[in-house]
Order: sequence, then C-alpha cells, then structure tokens
Amino acid sequence: MKQLDPQVLKSIALSRSIIYDLLSSCFLYPYRISDFERLVKSRIPRARDAAKYLSNLYPTMDLLMKFLDVAEGINNYDLLTPIEVDFTKVDYGAIPYEGYTHTGYLDMNVEISLRKLYADYDLALNKEFRDLRGDHIAVEFAFMSFLAYKEYEDPADALKYIEEEDYFISNHLLNWIPTFVSSALKLVKTDYFKLLLNFTRDFITRDRDVIGFVRDAYANPGGG
Repeated sequence: MKQLDPQVLKSIALSRSIIYDLLSSCFLYPYRISDFERLVKSRIPRARDAAKYLSNLYPTMDLLMKFLDVAEGINNYDLLTPIEVDFTKVDYGAIPYEGYTHTGYLDMNVEISLRKLYADYDLALNKEFRDLRGDHIAVEFAFMSFLAYKEYEDPADALKYIEEEDYFISNHLLNWIPTFVSSALKLVKTDYFKLLLNFTRDFITRDRDVIGFVRDAYANPGGG
C-alpha cells in the first residue's frame, strides 16, 4: 500500500483515541447536569477536531457532528431528563454488556477474560466506572481509547498496540455492539441517543478497516 508519513499515523491514532474516549463517557449515566458537562460537554471541542481530521477516513463522521451539536445544547436538567429516561431503557432493555449480549445473562467468563486482558496492561477499573463490569460498553471503549493512545505515544511499539486493537475490535466490539445497538434503537426516543447509537455502530464498523490499513503501514513502513 502507499507509504504513510509517521506523523499522519500518529495523528490518526490520537484522533481515534479521542473518539473512543468520548464514546466511553457517553455511555456512563449522567445523574446530574454537572455529570453531563464533565463526561460529555467537556470533550466536545477535542472530539470536533478529531472528527474533522478523520472525516476522509470515516464516511459517517457527520453523524458525530450532529450528535455533538445536540449534546452542546443540553444545558439544564429538563433537557437532560429525556436522555436519562433513554439511558434507563437501554440499561434494562438492551443491556450494554458483552457477556449479556452473547448469552442472555451476565457471563462471568467474559468478565474474567477481559479483566485479565486489562491486567496485561496494568489497567484496573477506577471509580470513574462506578463498579461496572469489565465487559460494559463504556469500559471496552475506554480500553480501545487507551490502546490507540499508546499507539500514538509509543511509536517504537505502535505495531504491538495496533495488533491488539485489531484483535479487540474483531473479537469483542464487533461481536456484540452492532447487536446491542439494534436492540437499543428500538427503545430510545431522543435524537441524542439515536445519533449516538448509529454513530457508534458505524464508527466501529469502519474502524476495523482503518485499523487494518494502519497495521499494514506499520508492518511495511517502506510501502509496497
């Protein structure tokens, strides 16, 4: 394939890390407007920049821009309440856990295997994740954000991290999140959640392809 400048690869990795970090935070329940401002609104400026940078690689980045426009307008609890209602419907009706989506119950085998994987990178769930299991959508997105950031931060080991991203998106994210999104879309009413869910599905589907050609670029730095 065409040789890619190392700085371009770093910028792609950083931008992808920012998008995954945003998605992770968007799937954490905002109990107060201050939670929403901290989890979502504080991330909007960087997410906009990342979306603009990645727009040529991800055809549906316009969905993210529309979502960010809606999120930016949530400035009081009356506007947040319908989103919280949708959160409750999703949490109890679609169940945003990988193990549940596979089996219909909270499968401890999935939880254990993911905890071991996180531990390989000296990661543990902190209080930000409110005692969520390791297979919750927010946790899995946070792990992808971490891997993409390490790819950006550590060029010498970038191939190692992109290969882990390739494994994780193929064997975890894409194995359950599209199914979860389809179930959740039947439950939600707000434009906020509809845009979030549709972008989530489209982003991870395209991201597998992007990971593939970035991995090839790292593996064959001279092109060809």
